[in-house]
Amino acid sequence: MKSILNKSKGYERFLEILPSKGRIRFFIYFILLSLTFWTSTKLSNSYTLEQSFPIKWINIPKGYMLPHTNQQINASITASGVDIFLYRLLNKTIEISLSQANFSGKKGQINLLNQQFLIQKQFFDNTKLDFINPGFLIFDFNLLGEKLLPIDPKVQINLRAGYLLDSDLKIIPDSILIRGSNSILDTLTSIKSKLIILNDVHENLKRKVSLQSVSELQLLESKTTLHLAVSRYSEKEFTLNINVVNLPNGIRVKLFPPKAKVRVTLPLSILRTVKASDFNLVVDYNSILQKEDSQLKLKIIGKPPAVKKLTLNPKKVNYLIRK
Repeated sequence: MKSILNKSKGYERFLEILPSKGRIRFFIYFILLSLTFWTSTKLSNSYTLEQSFPIKWINIPKGYMLPHTNQQINASITASGVDIFLYRLLNKTIEISLSQANFSGKKGQINLLNQQFLIQKQFFDNTKLDFINPGFLIFDFNLLGEKLLPIDPKVQINLRAGYLLDSDLKIIPDSILIRGSNSILDTLTSIKSKLIILNDVHENLKRKVSLQSVSELQLLESKTTLHLAVSRYSEKEFTLNINVVNLPNGIRVKLFPPKAKVRVTLPLSILRTVKASDFNLVVDYNSILQKEDSQLKLKIIGKPPAVKKLTLNPKKVNYLIRK
C-alpha cells in the first residue's frame, strides 16, 4: 500500500514539472513569430543569382515558323528574396523579339544584348538585370510555303416563316492565303470557318465569323464576313398559254390541254408587278421526233429572275399532229 502511494506521488511530481497548456501555446506562438520575422528579413534582403527563364518568341517575320522548343535564357539578376520567390513560383517567361533576327543560315541567330532594355522591362520594378548568358541565341526555324485556299463557311441559317434568301450566301473574302510547310499545305483543299448558327433571320445581315486555326499554319486573315440578302416571299398563280418550239413549216400540233398553271414564289415587294407575259411556257417538237414519250414535257424558258420556286400543273400534255 505504501509503495503504491509513493508511485502516485512520483507521478504527480512529474506532471508538475511539465509545462501547462498555456505555456505550450505561448511557446508555439513564440516559435512562429520568430520564424515569421526571420523569413521576412531573409525575403527583404537583396540577392544576386543566375536564374533560367523560358522564352516566348514574338514578332516572328512572315514566311518563317519556329518549332515548339523549350529554349531558355540565363540571366544574372539582383532582386529581393520576394521577387526571386515569385519568379520561380510563376515560372516567369521572357518575350524575345525576332524582328531583327538573322535567318540567312540554316539556323537563326538573335543578339540578346541588343534587347537587354526590353528584357529589363519585363522584370519587377526592383529587379536589376546584370547580364544575359548567352549574348547570342541560336534557334531552329522553317521556311514556309504559301497556298491560296477557298473558305468553307460553316453556317446554319434558320429563316423566319415566310422569308427566303434572295441569293446564295456570300463571304468576303471567299479565299485566304495561308503559310506553312508544304507537306501540310498539300493535304488541304479549303479552310473552314467556325460554326455559326443564325436564328429567326428576317432581314439583310452582315456578320463576322472566325476561321478555324490549323496547327503549324499561319493564316493571313483570321475572319471573314458573311453577307445574307433576305426578303419576305409569297406565292402567286398564273395561267399560261403553251407554245411549241422547233415546229417545222407546214406542221401543226394541237395540245391537250393548251394551257397550264404555274405557281411561283416571289419576293413580296415585286409580287404585284409580275405578269403572266413575263413567263414563256413551251414544249419541244423535237421530243416527238426522238420518241421520248407519248406526252410532251412542259418547260419554262423565260421567267423573272427573282422567282425562287416554280411548280407546273400539269407537267406534261398530250398532243395531236396535223399536217
